[in-house]
Amino acid sequence: MRYKYTITKEGGEAEEMEEMSWKKLFKKLLLKYPKFNGWCTYMNKHGHLQVKALNDGKLVHKRKRN
Repeated sequence: MRYKYTITKEGGEAEEMEEMSWKKLFKKLLLKYPKFNGWCTYMNKHGHLQVKALNDGKLVHKRKRN
């Protein structure tokens, strides 16, 4: 697989999953845990750390400011 994702639940339990893209991991994660609360971290193709937060199985977006 291309990327290794670290899945961390709200309680602090961490688990690693491998997948080819973020969308595929997101679908697989929601099948495994439908109401997932926590965050996913991974390194993108440019070498930057990415953190995605999820609350009740939905992606949490930060508010954009003007």
